[in-house]
Amino acid sequence: MIPNELTIASGVIDALLADVAGYGERRLETGGFFMASTGQNHVSGLALAGESGILRQYNLFQISERALDRLFTYAVGSELWLPAQYHSHILGAQMSLTDARHGLNVEGFTSTILPTFGAPPREMAAWGWWIFTGGRWNDAGAAAASPGPATAIVIFDEDGVRGR
Repeated sequence: MIPNELTIASGVIDALLADVAGYGERRLETGGFFMASTGQNHVSGLALAGESGILRQYNLFQISERALDRLFTYAVGSELWLPAQYHSHILGAQMSLTDARHGLNVEGFTSTILPTFGAPPREMAAWGWWIFTGGRWNDAGAAAASPGPATAIVIFDEDGVRGR
């Protein structure tokens, strides 16, 4: 999915920014996934990383394989897909070498990075957007905001997926 074909509900953006800023105030990176109904390009759900199997540090955000498995299993069973992952950085929206080497390097997958994690910008054009194609991460255009609430916000980790 090309990011600029996605629309993201304003309620999802609000929840994402609050989560990123909350961890950013503690000088920790965080992240999660956008959720949409299978076959749809409109994101109205958000999966926030929990605690078990989630590593947050000043310059590192990592999700265990088990936590990813729990989220992807939930998505399939709920007729959802995860069109993009997001995570935060302390300053810039550039993809780090760690991001590029150890991210979800899956053909067609999208990743976005929110800069200035203590006060991330609302404008998605200020975030970094990449799509993994041809065996590497390539710059991509930003998704578009659309009015509307977040229809689902969940927390995922090694313990499972649960409502917020």
